[in-house]
Amino acid sequence: MRRKQYILVGRAGCTHCSKAMGLIREGNGSATYYSLDDSKWILDLFKRSKLNTVPQIWDIEGNYIGGYAELKQLIDKEKNDADYNDR
Repeated sequence: MRRKQYILVGRAGCTHCSKAMGLIREGNGSATYYSLDDSKWILDLFKRSKLNTVPQIWDIEGNYIGGYAELKQLIDKEKNDADYNDR
């Protein structure tokens, strides 16, 4: 199975951001992490796009996934699909 790559934008102390990173790692994936606390250009992009919650997650192809709940749904679906195909 191909290693999935993600882009995750979060903030220090964000519980859902930490959970999202954990889900990605548990699924043998990797993520490039950007913090709104450390990156003015990311914060500016967030303000312009009217995004106001973290985490915000995209796959490496630039497809928007959403937040933690959407990532969990996606990973659960992919896992179920893989389990079904292994039968």
